[in-house]
Amino acid sequence: MPPTKRPAGRRGKVRKEFWLDPKALRRAQALLGTETERETVERALDLVAFGAEVRAGVAALAGLQLDPRA
Repeated sequence: MPPTKRPAGRRGKVRKEFWLDPKALRRAQALLGTETERETVERALDLVAFGAEVRAGVAALAGLQLDPRA
């Protein structure tokens, strides 16, 4: 069976269906300044991943001794 052609905007994406609290979604959308609900969810997921990267970086630097004269 030949592969199906997906529009360029859908490549690397999967379809999911969720029940979300509309108030929480609107609040997140306002805080993030996003235009669509989809963009809001994608941005929120990106921020969760970024937060994990920041925490890992902070943990890596935790025991580092810095020379205040440098």
